[in-house]
Amino acid sequence: MAMISMNNLLNGKDSRWLQLEVCREFQRNRCTRQDTECKFAHPPTNVEVQNGKVTACYDSIKK
Repeated sequence: MAMISMNNLLNGKDSRWLQLEVCREFQRNRCTRQDTECKFAHPPTNVEVQNGKVTACYDSIKK
């Protein structure tokens, strides 16, 4: 397992740093904060959520 993780890091394919936790209250339709005010992700319905997280597109966050 450690070897696989090291290979991913060396190859630049480790996308864990792009994962954002989805707002639990948002998932229950109870979050009263705006997307910009909540520190957790508020993904649209067409975005796949896996284990309570979404993966952001690198191009969408680089400046």
